[in-house]
Amino acid sequence: MSPTSELPDWLENALDALRAGDIAGWMAIYAADACHEFPFAPEGAPRKLIGRDDIAAYMAHLPSIIRFGALSDIRVRSAGNELIVEATGHHERVVDDSTKSLSYVWFIERRDAKVTRIRDYMNPLQLAAIVSD
Repeated sequence: MSPTSELPDWLENALDALRAGDIAGWMAIYAADACHEFPFAPEGAPRKLIGRDDIAAYMAHLPSIIRFGALSDIRVRSAGNELIVEATGHHERVVDDSTKSLSYVWFIERRDAKVTRIRDYMNPLQLAAIVSD
């Protein structure tokens, strides 16, 4: 499992959709019974979204808060149907157009070419700087 700096095409395409504010395009990667977890979520924030509908409802409000940008410092490790991605996202807050960086570590599991589980270890302190007014 040697690291690479290249995201798989399916993930890069989904991230392109997210950057364009196309939540449906992002959601295309998920299986119907997918689970998206946020183990480091701050108090009061969701820690686990189960099913495409819950994930889509959560994602739908994000374009009003953040404009997703490019990723840097990408390290990808793949083994079978599992993927580990480390990256830094460079985003803009909608409220004031300020640039914010967010560190990510994603553990992604897939079945039949669809994501069944993402454990999304984003930095809660960096996230707070994005969502706070």
